[in-house]
Amino acid sequence: MDFTYSQLQKICAEVVKIKKTITAQEIPNAIDDSWVIFKHDVETNVEKALKMATIEAEHGIKATYYVQGYLLEDNVAALQKIADLGHEVTYHYDVLDANKGDYTAARQEFVDYVNAFEKHGFKVNTICPHGNPVMIRNGWNSNKDFFRKKEIAEEFNTMLDVVVQLPTLLNGPYTYISDAGFQFQIIRNVENNDIKNDGDIHINSIQDFVKIIQENQKIIFSTHPHRWKQSKIATVINKLKFKLVRSVAVFLAKSPAIKKILSRFYYLAKKI
Repeated sequence: MDFTYSQLQKICAEVVKIKKTITAQEIPNAIDDSWVIFKHDVETNVEKALKMATIEAEHGIKATYYVQGYLLEDNVAALQKIADLGHEVTYHYDVLDANKGDYTAARQEFVDYVNAFEKHGFKVNTICPHGNPVMIRNGWNSNKDFFRKKEIAEEFNTMLDVVVQLPTLLNGPYTYISDAGFQFQIIRNVENNDIKNDGDIHINSIQDFVKIIQENQKIIFSTHPHRWKQSKIATVINKLKFKLVRSVAVFLAKSPAIKKILSRFYYLAKKI
């Protein structure tokens, strides 16, 4: 499988033949159903998200787009186009890492961004935490800890964190397919893989992907739109660039001093 729009067309065409698709905000009313959610983490380049949203809409798919707060104000028009296609546009939060584990500051940033999304007409019913692989943390595991905190979950109890809270809500298994790391894989322990990674399962072909859709009742298919391209050559170049940057970062991070420097610029990873 590759990261081209033609591949996305194939995925959409196959999925709609097998299962109904829903947005994340529809989960509470479809707990006992069989479904697929197309979920997208928008961390940069909203225009690419709009391209994916247009393809999905052509197949009758309504997806969920989790958008980082810093992108909102400069991309309201494009995000409104995504919403007008029937998709859910909501918040991809990064507040604990951005505030170095300070829950008070993190909460304020969270509230400010939720208010900003809703001011522009994007109702925040569901949310999703962002992961930062090169971040050095002391006292928190990841952004997931924000909604793991009882006081936070209770205060914002009208929102569903689709990573932290989904297993409890469903009270049963679901399958989380991701394009993280420029490879398609089933993430075995998505709600706790910042604490313990149980070994993910790679998906090598569209046939394998279709089989997973057929054999599992509830599936979330999560992508990063900025990594998808028009041509296979462009996706290969992009993947090689990602692997090179990651290899260099891993090598440099062996030095504690350089690792601290990399951690300060953790947010640059989302651009790759």
